[in-house]
Amino acid sequence: MTKKKSGTEESAPWELTSLPVAPTGVNPADAADLQKIIRKNYREPILDDDAVCAEIDGRTHRVCDIGGRGMGLIVPTLDSFPAGSPHSITLHIDDNTITLRGKVTHISPSETSGECHCGIEFIDLSKKDEHTLQYFLTAHHARLFGGTCRPADPGRN
Repeated sequence: MTKKKSGTEESAPWELTSLPVAPTGVNPADAADLQKIIRKNYREPILDDDAVCAEIDGRTHRVCDIGGRGMGLIVPTLDSFPAGSPHSITLHIDDNTITLRGKVTHISPSETSGECHCGIEFIDLSKKDEHTLQYFLTAHHARLFGGTCRPADPGRN
């Protein structure tokens, strides 16, 4: 049912008339704000039998997903790595080893286990290491989802 008013005013569906309204003077999120929260790079899931792990500070961590710009790790506790902290990382992918720098972007409790999920953004990945990673991602994507595909997460916006 629609509530109608006479004159030049528009009519509003009754379902929308009781919705909360932003306080006066508050602007809704603009496009720039939305772009900050929209994921631009996706990561490929890493299965338990995939030969991918990361060594940080002498400890080996399971990689749960990886892309051209970063990876997700499974870590034991929320205080394993402070958000924003930089780290030297040795990434083992199949028979390849990549030594790189990364920055912790977030750490949060896992929804499925008592462990935590830690997001790490790669910093200054060399062209050679970027190529090695991209080769793995493309082959891994094809193995997971079948067929041929364009390179996964090319790291370009």
